[in-house]
Amino acid sequence: MQVTRGEASGPVPVLRLEGDFDAFEADDLRKELAAIMTDKAPSVILDLGDMTFANSTTIACFISAQNRATELGGRIALAAPREFFRKTLTTLGLERVFSIHDDVAAAESELGK
Repeated sequence: MQVTRGEASGPVPVLRLEGDFDAFEADDLRKELAAIMTDKAPSVILDLGDMTFANSTTIACFISAQNRATELGGRIALAAPREFFRKTLTTLGLERVFSIHDDVAAAESELGK
């Protein structure tokens, strides 16, 4: 598991998630999200292209971050989720909670509006 700040071509910060994410990594992810989300930059793009596994704790962390972003006037966008994870999000109805994009550029285009 690794969380790094990715390359952003616009004002919306990008967090890149790599590897497996489960309950043990949730605290680190929460801390990274809290550090990057501010009143001036309430939106975040989560680049999931290299995330190989995520369990319910990770999804709960994403939902908490979305709730915080909403409080601050922003949104969380998910970029490049692998097919299995995209299907999981859809099965859970979370495509209504998050904007889900094929890549970071598409997410930046939407959130940069």
